[in-house]
Amino acid sequence: MPLYRRLPKRGFKSFKKDNIAILNLDKIQTMIDKKSNNLKDSINLQILKEKKLVGKKYLKLKILGSGEIKKNIEISANFASKKALEKIEKVGGKLSLLKR
Repeated sequence: MPLYRRLPKRGFKSFKKDNIAILNLDKIQTMIDKKSNNLKDSINLQILKEKKLVGKKYLKLKILGSGEIKKNIEISANFASKKALEKIEKVGGKLSLLKR
């Protein structure tokens, strides 16, 4: 039997991979609380890359609803969960979804 049939198969590597930065609301709140970040009242992927809070390889931003947010802030993201949308609007912030 040939060697390639005797060895076990290992995983799958997709060539078409969307690099999505995932942020929870508690992570966003800690970014806001740190005075060194100088995040004013709007957050998007471009600002996060400039402040080096997310890596350069990410092309899209996804907001998840884990944790709490205290400050009303305007967020621009590609994707967001329903819970995150509810929590941001409850505080008085605004979440705008960008076109894919």
